[in-house]
Amino acid sequence: MRKIADCRLFPSESRCSLTISGTEEEVVRAAAEHSASVHGHQDTPELREEIRSMLADEGPAGRYGTVMIATLTGDLDTVRRATADWVEHRTAAGFLAEEVLIGDDGRTVVVPVFFDSKQSYERLADDPGQDAWWSEKMAPHLTDVRWFDGTWQEALSHVPAAAT
Repeated sequence: MRKIADCRLFPSESRCSLTISGTEEEVVRAAAEHSASVHGHQDTPELREEIRSMLADEGPAGRYGTVMIATLTGDLDTVRRATADWVEHRTAAGFLAEEVLIGDDGRTVVVPVFFDSKQSYERLADDPGQDAWWSEKMAPHLTDVRWFDGTWQEALSHVPAAAT
């Protein structure tokens, strides 16, 4: 089972958002190096054991989110700027990631959004500021908007064999 170390789960002055995933040994090594170079800790056997004790299994456990599917009626660059601005300037507790897919037709927009829990997602969904942002920045550029909320079940990937 792949492991994950996520700086977002630990409060820090730097508000570090790095997430590292891989085999247990890869993650411990990378997290120790990151902890030393970015956070000023000493890379010691004790630090590595502490990191090892805080690793989580990579997977869907606790990840919740939504997928928005809509038709683009406005300017794509405006939508891109709005989503980038949201990620950069709006702090939503528990927000992990967002991706934007533009269909080959140039009009279909698919946006999966990932949160650390259903509670984090619901806090944002109930935030009047979020509704105002959506109404001003996104809604004018999209039609036929549909939302699908739920728990992410699996994260699968194919790792190609190394070339010989």
